[in-house]
Amino acid sequence: MTFRHIPLLLAGAVLLAGPAAAQIGRGDAPVEITSKKGEYLQNEGRGVYTGDVVATQGESRITTDKLTVICSKTKPAAGEEPVCDAMEELVAEGRVYYTAPDVKIRGDRARYDYPTDTITITGDVILSRGTEGVVRGTQVVYMVAEGRTVITAGSNRVTSIFTPASKRDPATPPAASSPN
Repeated sequence: MTFRHIPLLLAGAVLLAGPAAAQIGRGDAPVEITSKKGEYLQNEGRGVYTGDVVATQGESRITTDKLTVICSKTKPAAGEEPVCDAMEELVAEGRVYYTAPDVKIRGDRARYDYPTDTITITGDVILSRGTEGVVRGTQVVYMVAEGRTVITAGSNRVTSIFTPASKRDPATPPAASSPN
């Protein structure tokens, strides 16, 4: 759940480095963020990425129009600048897609809370898990480490469509039952 350095590439190739706790999926791999533009607001402890943003960690990925990385800051020594000590949250806005090996979630806005290891995606949300089915709602709360998902739909109803196992892959015959 930790990584040692996160580069924030800015117009002048400014590099921010420091130990930080971060995860957008299971594992300890570093988080890589690419975008058309990056801006680091050092005094605020925020990095803002815009334009075809992709944040990847291992096999997990968030793509979006805008991504804000918020971190806690170390207290700088006299004359030094504050640095990002630990990632606190990621906020993705505009055409948000979260993909991991076990789940795909689409929405309009997402907030990844590192301390609770939870992603909350809102808007017109669609969640799918492989060939198992599709669920629609207005909010998905995905507790990554637990593998637990809570879907709500505000004043509407959650809609789920599931494909029976026998209809998922017609090339695979159903398991034969053994005689008693």
